[in-house]
Amino acid sequence: MYRLAVIGSILSLAIPTLGLCRCRPHESCWSSFQDWLALNNSIQGQLVSVRPVAAKCSNVSASWPDPFWRAAEPSAVQWENWEAWPERNQTCYIEDRQNTTCGQGRVSLYPAKVESTSQIQETVAFVKRHNLRLVIKNSGHDFLGRPSAPESLQISTHATKDIENFDKFMPTGAPKDGVGEGPAITIAAGVSITELYAAVSRHNRSVIAGASGSIGAGGGYFQGGGHSVFGVWRGLA
Repeated sequence: MYRLAVIGSILSLAIPTLGLCRCRPHESCWSSFQDWLALNNSIQGQLVSVRPVAAKCSNVSASWPDPFWRAAEPSAVQWENWEAWPERNQTCYIEDRQNTTCGQGRVSLYPAKVESTSQIQETVAFVKRHNLRLVIKNSGHDFLGRPSAPESLQISTHATKDIENFDKFMPTGAPKDGVGEGPAITIAAGVSITELYAAVSRHNRSVIAGASGSIGAGGGYFQGGGHSVFGVWRGLA
C-alpha cells in the first residue's frame, strides 16, 4: 500500500472577534501606500494589484473556461459567481456589454503570489498588524467561495510547487531505528492533481486522488477524508 504525505497546505481558520471589523479602503485605518510597499519588499516583490479578469476582455476570451488558467490567475476563481458582489451590484462578466462598468466584486484587491513559507508568514503578519480581511487561494475550487472576499488581501499558494519522492518515508520525530512508512511523496500546496499524478508515475507508482486535474492535490480532497470512486478498490486517499 502506498501512503501519501502531504505538506505545505494552508488551513485558514477565521475566528470572529466581537466588536472588531476589518479595515476597508474607504476608512482611515486602511493601510497606506508605504505600508503596501513595505509588504511587497518583505515578500520579494510578489504582491500584485488586480482587477477582475473579465475587465481584460480581449486577452481572456479564449482562456475563460480553462480551469488551469483560472487556477493560476489570482483575480479568478473556478465558479465565476463568487467573483461578483451582488449586495453592492458589483459584477464583471465577460458576457457583459463593453460599455458596462466592471466592479471589483469579491475579487481581492491585492494578491500575494507567495513562493515560500517566509513570504506567507510576512503576509499573515501584515494582515494581523493592519486588521485586514485575508483569503487563501490555491486553485480556486470551492463551492462556498472561500478563495474570494470583498476588499481583501489574498495569499495565492499556486506557485508553491515543491515535490519530493521517498522510497522509505520517515515522519519527523519518528524513532531513529524505525523502518519507515514505505513509498511516499511530499508536496507543497500549489501542486495540482495532474502534477501529482505525473510525479508519482515517473517512479512507477500511483496515488488515489481526485479526478479533476486542476484541483490542488493538498487541499480539501485529502483534508476531507479523500472519498473517491476508487474507494472500494484502494480505500481513501
